[in-house]
Amino acid sequence: MSRAVAGAVRESGRVTPPRTARIAYVLGIAPLVALAVVSIVTFVDGLNPGSIGFDFRGAFLPAADAVLAGESPYPPVEGPELASQTAYVYPPLLAYLVVPFTLVPETAASILAVLGVAAVLAATLVVLGVRDVRCYGAVLLWAPTTNALHMASPSALLAFAAALAWRYRAATWPLAASVGLAVATKLILWPLLVWTLATRRLRSTAYAAVIGGGVTLGAWAALGFDGLERYPAMLRRLAALEAEESYSLVGAASALGLGDVGARLVAAGLGVALLVACVAFARRGDDLRSFIFALAAALALTPIVWLHYLVLLLVPLAIVRPRFSAIWLMPLILWLTPLNGNGEAIQPLIPALVAAAVFAVVLSERNSYPAPASPAAAR
Repeated sequence: MSRAVAGAVRESGRVTPPRTARIAYVLGIAPLVALAVVSIVTFVDGLNPGSIGFDFRGAFLPAADAVLAGESPYPPVEGPELASQTAYVYPPLLAYLVVPFTLVPETAASILAVLGVAAVLAATLVVLGVRDVRCYGAVLLWAPTTNALHMASPSALLAFAAALAWRYRAATWPLAASVGLAVATKLILWPLLVWTLATRRLRSTAYAAVIGGGVTLGAWAALGFDGLERYPAMLRRLAALEAEESYSLVGAASALGLGDVGARLVAAGLGVALLVACVAFARRGDDLRSFIFALAAALALTPIVWLHYLVLLLVPLAIVRPRFSAIWLMPLILWLTPLNGNGEAIQPLIPALVAAAVFAVVLSERNSYPAPASPAAAR
């Protein structure tokens, strides 16, 4: 036995790697941590205080004011607002959730929203049983986290909803409420309905559809259904304007030289393949991998992906690796890309590659999380 192997000792019930391995580990992750720290400091130093909570100020607060007045928060399909990246393009529920923030001045509301996003991200890790403070520190260094905080993005709410769905996957109503309200907030997480259906959580699937659809229609009814008819057309135009400039698979495929149609076919094909994998692993009784493939499909199938969407990666990481390891620092590589826009050269490809690496690691985990043993329990 070599000295390196013999140097491994047990402390507090776990194996401590040899000193040379620990040094190599630190030298390997140090550049990533330095990149993140320098990038965050540079970003904060150049930050205009008036841009704190950019999306919140530009889209959500005006939308909340509109619904409070009984008016539609949605812009005209062919108007210039959609090209400004400050238009409200979400289902109406989110606008109603923001209404309480209209009671305070804009700056105070934006600061409260940013603090709320930070609290929701921390709560996501808590819900999934992460107790290692190093994991919290790693997520704080992520570029998607900085982007989510700067924008006061609802992506944090989606990560929290996905965490709740996993945590309470054996309970009918909590699971249904988590998935239904998530889809009613933002459509991106609809593949979770495929997961609940494939794992034979039939009641939860039905109730989630009723909750999501009922809340959405109820919110639209309060507006006299103003904007509902043109909503699909608005989303299509938004995708045409932003998909190729975002970090979505459409944007990545476009960066590789594929045309618009080819890029969309590649993204759709991969998304469908991920959904097929979700169903296949559900049939094998592998709840964890089925859930992870549903999350991967959610990111693959949305035509527009900004950096803050990737806070969703903390959900599978927290489930599979609740203690800190090098994979928690993988998203720090995303500091090589712009926080807004998808950059140039290979930059549009980096988020897709990082997400693929994270999903590959968590999917390779040996531990399994089987679905409930009986259909009755699963429901």
